[in-house]
Amino acid sequence: MLSTSIKILWALLLVELHIHGGDAGSVKIGGFYGDSGGTIGDEFGTIIRDAINRVKNNRTLIPEPHGMNYFQGDTKPVNAVYTAIEDICDMINAQRPSALIVLGDKCPDCEDLSGVISHGSNPVFGVDVGSFESGSKAFKMYPAPEDMSNFFIDILHYFKWRAFTLLVDSGDAFVNFQGVMSEVKANDWNVTVLAIDPDDVEGTLVKTTTAKSKNILLYCIDESLCKEVLEKGYDMNNENPPMGSLNSKYTWILGNLDLSLPEQFKDQLESTNAYMTYFTMNFTREYQYTIPSAKSSYDSIYSFPMREKLAFDAVLAIGHALGRFVKRKAEQGQTGAAVLPGDTQMLTCPTAVGKASPNDLTEELMNGHGFEGMTGNVAFDENGNRVNYTITIFSGRGDTLRQLRGEWTQNPAYLEDRRGEDWQSPGNLNTTAFRIAKDRKIRIVSIEVPPFLFLREKLVQASNDRERYKNYRYRRQSSDDPIRYPGSVGEYSGNGRYEGYVINFLDRIRSVIRGIDFEFQVELVPDNKYGAPGVYSRIWNGMVGEVVRGKADVAVGPLTVTGSRQKAVDFTYPFMSSGIQSMILHPAYVKHDPFRIIHPFTIDAWFLNFICMCTVVLMLVVFNRYDPYEWRAKAEKKEAGEENADNFNMLNSMWFAASSLFLQHNGVSPRSNAGRCITGFWWLFLLVMVFLYLTNVTYFVTSNKRLALVATPGDVMAQKTVKYGTIKGGNTYHRLKSSPSLRKFWHKMNNDHANVYVKDMAEGVRRVKSSNGNYALIGETPELNYIASTKPCKLKVVGEYIARTQYALAVAPGSPLKDHLSSAIEALRSSGVLEDLERDWWDLEDRRHRCRNLTRWERSGAYTINTNDIQGVYYMLVVGVVTSFIVFLIELIYYKTCGGKKRRAPKGGNLKTISGDGFQEERSKDVEKGKGMGAPLGASSNQWI
Repeated sequence: MLSTSIKILWALLLVELHIHGGDAGSVKIGGFYGDSGGTIGDEFGTIIRDAINRVKNNRTLIPEPHGMNYFQGDTKPVNAVYTAIEDICDMINAQRPSALIVLGDKCPDCEDLSGVISHGSNPVFGVDVGSFESGSKAFKMYPAPEDMSNFFIDILHYFKWRAFTLLVDSGDAFVNFQGVMSEVKANDWNVTVLAIDPDDVEGTLVKTTTAKSKNILLYCIDESLCKEVLEKGYDMNNENPPMGSLNSKYTWILGNLDLSLPEQFKDQLESTNAYMTYFTMNFTREYQYTIPSAKSSYDSIYSFPMREKLAFDAVLAIGHALGRFVKRKAEQGQTGAAVLPGDTQMLTCPTAVGKASPNDLTEELMNGHGFEGMTGNVAFDENGNRVNYTITIFSGRGDTLRQLRGEWTQNPAYLEDRRGEDWQSPGNLNTTAFRIAKDRKIRIVSIEVPPFLFLREKLVQASNDRERYKNYRYRRQSSDDPIRYPGSVGEYSGNGRYEGYVINFLDRIRSVIRGIDFEFQVELVPDNKYGAPGVYSRIWNGMVGEVVRGKADVAVGPLTVTGSRQKAVDFTYPFMSSGIQSMILHPAYVKHDPFRIIHPFTIDAWFLNFICMCTVVLMLVVFNRYDPYEWRAKAEKKEAGEENADNFNMLNSMWFAASSLFLQHNGVSPRSNAGRCITGFWWLFLLVMVFLYLTNVTYFVTSNKRLALVATPGDVMAQKTVKYGTIKGGNTYHRLKSSPSLRKFWHKMNNDHANVYVKDMAEGVRRVKSSNGNYALIGETPELNYIASTKPCKLKVVGEYIARTQYALAVAPGSPLKDHLSSAIEALRSSGVLEDLERDWWDLEDRRHRCRNLTRWERSGAYTINTNDIQGVYYMLVVGVVTSFIVFLIELIYYKTCGGKKRRAPKGGNLKTISGDGFQEERSKDVEKGKGMGAPLGASSNQWI
């Protein structure tokens, strides 16, 4: 009986030993997270189980018979940190795991739940973004907020952001930027904080457009909300008209590390042409053995959300620590199943406030040993902060969105030792490879200014046929894109979107440059400006700003070298010499008053002259009638013909005065001394008036040509008729404003009551054409010459250079590209290639649409008198012809109706009748005998004097 009982007890003991022997040497890994919908737990549970299987299958980590098991805690979310701590501590006391992975989903309202638990028991792994200066002892898989603050400060300094909008999803996200915000005053940053409304993401994006800054830093605790912001921004950009801030005018920094964006969506982001910077945790090829395989829905490592990658690497970290623990025990002579879980089990939570005691596994994790996981090198310091990791920086727009910018490492010394090469940077950020354009496309920023750069689509739209379009393209096109003509299908992309001097120039550089592979991508500057610092912020805009902030490697275009710009960027050897001139409306197209020939005298002068003439006429009439020595008295005395009595009647006196005005003689002069006296003074008066008129009439007739004759800057300042202006914010604007020798032009324009500035060249051209010669546009000579040389040739560039300028390429300060590009430009200049390019674009072979083939008379029209200048004279002649013809008709009608009447001869003479058939004069007998009336009618007046 006893023996039977003993056998049964032994059998039960063996079964118990067998049951517990199956778990001997295995450690438990706990997962603690909330799951309100059932999907989060499934995702993380699958990821953690898959990682555990990887550890089990890799016996170089944990040798036989050791293993790892996984258990999942209660997934019901709680709203109080005390409740969460109580649930987790109960689970630790019950399950005695070796490590615990905690997600914030268990208590959404709790701040840094894993950090709170770490003060009670360890090792606890947190995969969420931690809290700034929280004192957490948890092993933080995500880089510590203090390190991320340093990272963002380095990024902001690199891109030289002075003003930006911080777009965050919650207060916790903003709290993690306390390190950044503490530097706002020291760096003179202007930061606008905007919270994302999860219920109105579109409205939030609309608010970003109201901010003055075009820079946006997006950072979310909830990664899915960041993705929603980008997706909504993409949809808004595709609306008609486009809305939101995800477009070429804005610059984005995606602050979340490894933001999981599908490759297809990245292609869509390229189409927005927004400049974006994003970050990934650097990794090596060692990650390949760690990629989870259980979830087939993920086809790429980039598709994993960051938290899932961190959870996967947390399990691997536990596996590596356990492996080192087993190896250390083996060196101490302890092997077998008794080694694990042993001292690696988490201690129970203390009942009183105090510091959690570390176990052996915690010490293994804190010794700084690392490995390569999905998120790069994984290692921790004594505070559980992640160390020795590297963040890869990508930035660009369009086709260059995936362009590698550089690296930021938490510990440069570690990276130097691992790679066996110098870090080549004094700080944690290294962009050396990017700066020397190694193995990447060089990003070129330019501005649309004909003929330097055209948008090919605009040329096609402006062309009515293929022949006209061909007039815009010349010897060489970009080599990587086919030429398309109007009517062809397909959209232009890459460098094929542009053509012009810049494209040809860069192609020539590529053919001669040495030392680098000069593959380039051209983009237009979003704000369409050349570059100038803000008045108060001192933030550079335009092409210079793109280079200063690292968004472009090189600025190419009509960019003038100035002293202020040389302080912000480096310039290469100049590729073109230019200057500043003025462009006016061609004098032949200036419409003046056709009767401006009367402008030498004012209206009151003309009226007074007319009064003077009437006075002289009246005096001649009076003298003729009452002076005993005048013609009328002589006729009455029979000393002159009777007809001579009316030599100075009203009509004849007016004719006499008018003919004298034109320095002509009508054949009769006054006989009396009084008449001769007034005639002399009248002639003297006319001599003065006529010569005053003649010496001044040319000034008014050629008033539309005076500006074309302006030669020197002094002539420009001296004239008062024409208003001078320029493009506000353009090259010339800042040159006139900053140069002491040109400051007088600046003051003249600013002191003018009229608004003399225009927003762009198109508006300036329209204003010149519509000003009727009263406005001149000051600008860069190459651009003005090209515009003025286009038919119908209504514009003209005049005068000497107001100032000399030079165009050069702009690169970042200290960029190695400067020497490469300068050498290439010097080679092109010495070989005559640059001269050929200028000839191609400014002195074109096909001149049907240019102003180079004008006739001699057309070219001289700006200086000679043409019909437009003297049209008033022709109008006056037409008036005279019409008036004389009307008078002729009146006389003819009068004669036909009243002209048959006869007049009797006067007494004492034999003058016959005057009839409609003419008149016949018979001299009196006395006259026939040489006596009587004197000289006959029509005899020379000299016989009467």
